[in-house]
Amino acid sequence: MTAGKRPTPKTLTYAYLVCGVGREPSQWVKAASPAQGKIQHMRGAVGQFWLPEILGSSPRLESDNEVARSLHGAMRACFPHDVEICTGRSQPHCVHHSFVLQQDSSHTLYGIALRVWSRADEKRAETIRDLRRKTEPDYRDVADETYWIPYCLSFLSRYPLYNLLGDYLRGMWIHWNKATNLFHAEEVSRILSFPAPRLNDLVRIDMKDYALCYQFPSSPTGFQNFAMWPVFNCLTIPNVVGLIEAAVSPTRRIILMSHHPAMLTVAAETIRFSTRVYDWTGLYVPVAHARSVHDLVQEPGPYILGVTTECRSLFTPPKDALLVDLDRNLVITDHPPNVLTPSQRTKMVNRLTQALNSDVEITGVPQHLKSAYGGGKLIPAGDIIVLRGGEVERVVDPIWWNQDAVMAVMDHVCEKLGRNSGIKAIFQGATKKPLMTKISMRHMNEMVRERNQYSRDALEAWQDFINLKGRMDTELAKVAKRNNILEQEADTWKAQFQKFQAFVESLNKELAELRVKIEAGKREQRRLTGIIDGQKDDQARLALRLSGTERQRDNALEALVLQQGIAEDLEKERDRNRKEIAALQHANSTLVQQRDQAQRVVLHLRSLISGQAHHMEHIVRSIGSSNELAEHVRQGFEDADDEDSALSANENAGRRNVSSKRSASAASTTDGQDVLESRMSSRASKRYSTQSVHDVADRHLREKTDAIADIIRNISEQCAAAVEGLQLANEAADIARMSEAETEDATSNANLSADERPSSSQSRGTSRDNGHVTPTSDRSSVPPTPELVHQRSSTALSMASTAPTAYTARDSVRESSGRMKIVTNGSVDGHDHEEQISAEPLEKKHLAEQSSRTPLGRVMEV
Repeated sequence: MTAGKRPTPKTLTYAYLVCGVGREPSQWVKAASPAQGKIQHMRGAVGQFWLPEILGSSPRLESDNEVARSLHGAMRACFPHDVEICTGRSQPHCVHHSFVLQQDSSHTLYGIALRVWSRADEKRAETIRDLRRKTEPDYRDVADETYWIPYCLSFLSRYPLYNLLGDYLRGMWIHWNKATNLFHAEEVSRILSFPAPRLNDLVRIDMKDYALCYQFPSSPTGFQNFAMWPVFNCLTIPNVVGLIEAAVSPTRRIILMSHHPAMLTVAAETIRFSTRVYDWTGLYVPVAHARSVHDLVQEPGPYILGVTTECRSLFTPPKDALLVDLDRNLVITDHPPNVLTPSQRTKMVNRLTQALNSDVEITGVPQHLKSAYGGGKLIPAGDIIVLRGGEVERVVDPIWWNQDAVMAVMDHVCEKLGRNSGIKAIFQGATKKPLMTKISMRHMNEMVRERNQYSRDALEAWQDFINLKGRMDTELAKVAKRNNILEQEADTWKAQFQKFQAFVESLNKELAELRVKIEAGKREQRRLTGIIDGQKDDQARLALRLSGTERQRDNALEALVLQQGIAEDLEKERDRNRKEIAALQHANSTLVQQRDQAQRVVLHLRSLISGQAHHMEHIVRSIGSSNELAEHVRQGFEDADDEDSALSANENAGRRNVSSKRSASAASTTDGQDVLESRMSSRASKRYSTQSVHDVADRHLREKTDAIADIIRNISEQCAAAVEGLQLANEAADIARMSEAETEDATSNANLSADERPSSSQSRGTSRDNGHVTPTSDRSSVPPTPELVHQRSSTALSMASTAPTAYTARDSVRESSGRMKIVTNGSVDGHDHEEQISAEPLEKKHLAEQSSRTPLGRVMEV
């Protein structure tokens, strides 16, 4: 772009800055009104502009004057209208644009800016409301009104990498703006330290899902990192041809206008790149600041200026300048360029139309130049390499765009304008010679441009000085006011110090008096200290005595508690002894009852023995009666034949009765005689018939003798069983009393809980309720009281009764009645006296089982 020697950069980017208004609203400075016209506000904006300031940068602003100059120029390009605050419920769209800082012939910087919005806090919002109340007469407070303050992020580079840096800046913000520092973010440091590539190198910057890339050209003038086709969307081909013709004309003054700053830079770069053969050397400001527009358009040399449509009223374009409205496809000028002849112009239009295949439909500024994030997402405008995932949406060239063909037409026209044709080619040569002056037109343009640039810089510096002086005057007024306040406070403190000094003198006097008092107090203190030491010794002795007394008291309390426990245990033992005495008394009464019953049994046995003795006498007397025996033998011979037939029937019936009633242990009776006796008598009669009278008499005598012996043996066994039962009962009662005593001792030693003691007392109560000293058991050794059969109480053996087992009936055992008959020896004439004793059903069942197992159950009554 310039012929001078450029310094070789070391990094891809030159600087990074964030600009906007400060944090404190009191530091905001209103922008001065322009000398001509008025800047139109954007929709929803507050009717006031504020001057921006650099909030942070890398490198720092004060590191170098050249860096400070570049950063201030970038700040003006980021906010071409200064800062304006918007209102609304929703956040305004974020926009981005590129710009160029042409500072001198050898120093040009290319920048990319991204404008973002931040919600104003309550303090700033209140400041804005106060300002609007003063400046807007029809302003009304809205409770939920939200204010949006713009901030601008920008990268500066020595290379015109518009798409590459623009995509990286937008991606950095949308990916890392949530929790990063805008001044020292990791991604900012990464791009600032990216090494500067060389020509023909491929620059690659990895993002999240793709990598941004750009192939460096082979020459310094071949940089093109932007799209040229948006100009053909805004202007028709004849207007584009007129724009190119004006760029190569001697005056070469072009003013571009649009609502979108991004479109201004694209159009200016398209014009510069299309006329690269001429190597543009004029003034080049694609995005001009509003306060500089009026001076820039009055430049005497060639220029390409980009001005927003909102600043149209701030300047009057020169008559030879070409005013191009990119939003409305308008080209306005009083002196159209005449470099090309009409035929050449028509030919160029036709060639461009042929290169684009047809006329291009005018659709205006593309969407990706209107908003930084179309549809709320990032759409890269440059070349990318997909790293992961599927297809990545990006801005693509339209199908009708053919850059190679368009650039071939442009280069052909520019080269042809630099050559002579016809007779001029014969006499002057094919190449046009430059004008022969002391200096070349190129150097003259550069000198004029630099002079104008310096004058503008001086004017801007003067304006900045005025603004700074205004701020300083304000600060000085504040400082003077503060100084006056401090002087008043100093006088007040001085008067107070004098009062304090007088007070100190009075305090000194009081201090001397207090010293005397302190000395007297010290002497008194020493005396009191001695008294206190003596009291401490007494207190120590008393403390020792007190500790001994407390130990004795503790021991006494422990002994008292122990005695109380012993008393409680003795009380419990007394209650337990009372219960045991009551239990023993109950057991004693039970034993008395059992003793009475045993005595009755003994009396009964005596009566049985006396009855058996009487029976024996009867048998003896019957033996001596020969008449009765002879009668019996005779009757036996007479009835022998009759009884033979009945004998077999009686035997069969007797066998069936014995087999069916053997478990009951009793024989059936018929008319007061046993079946067994009748069977025996029948058999005896039969034998009497076959034997002699003496044999029958001897046999009868033997049978009677055997019966007597059996009766005596039964009586002996029953007496022995009764005596043994009484002894076992006494022993069992003694064992039960001993076991209960041992159980009570073990219970008292183990300190049983209260819930166990009722169970033991209940078990003892249950054993007492049974009526015996020992618990009731199936294995008890106490013999039951024998029961007598009422039907056999007065039965006597006759001479025909020869079966001694006829007395073994146990009908009394199977009786379900709860009463028992006992025969006493109170009658001599054969009449029996009965005594009834009531017993519990459970005890009667126990006695019945015992009577079935002992000989005492088989009792014969006489």
